[in-house]
Amino acid sequence: MAEAVQGVGGLVVMPEDYIPKAVAHVKRAGGLYLSDEVQTGFGRIGSHYWGCDMVGVVPDIVTMAKQQGNGFPLAAVATTREIADNFIQHQKLTFSTYGGNPIAMAVGREVLRVIDDEKLQENAHEMGKLFMKGLNEIKSRVHTVGDVRGKGLMIGVEIVENQESNEPVDAVYFAKVYEKTKDYGILLGKGGRYGNVLRM
Repeated sequence: MAEAVQGVGGLVVMPEDYIPKAVAHVKRAGGLYLSDEVQTGFGRIGSHYWGCDMVGVVPDIVTMAKQQGNGFPLAAVATTREIADNFIQHQKLTFSTYGGNPIAMAVGREVLRVIDDEKLQENAHEMGKLFMKGLNEIKSRVHTVGDVRGKGLMIGVEIVENQESNEPVDAVYFAKVYEKTKDYGILLGKGGRYGNVLRM
């Protein structure tokens, strides 16, 4: 299971050949490749509609959610015919309290239409480049910005003690910075291995 751009992991873009090589190893061992598109899907990364397209490997299973419903509870799993048939053949039970809810389906269809009609993938690509440029200009002036990374409008800003040591910033200091952003009307996420990445 892999994300082309790690969301909670701190907006780390996977190295270009990492997922293809990992999938090759998994396949040789008889495993499957599940692409987690919960955060990277539906054009958010700008250059591609799906993260798995960016890495160039067709997954066996795809999980998707969040932007699929634009705030409305909606998620989906897509898989190959072979896996789906195997699931049915062995009479595996699935259960979802509201699965297939007609209102959720209508919302999901409308979200897909808006993504296409309003060219939101292209917007994520162009605005992402602009945003990254501005954030990198800030990084050049602010010694506690260790890294600016991401793809499209999946962007992370890593806060460190200083750019020379690149040590993760103290958790108490980070919490103050994180909370202070709300005073300016900015709602961000946080993540990364050390919990020191502002997630946009």
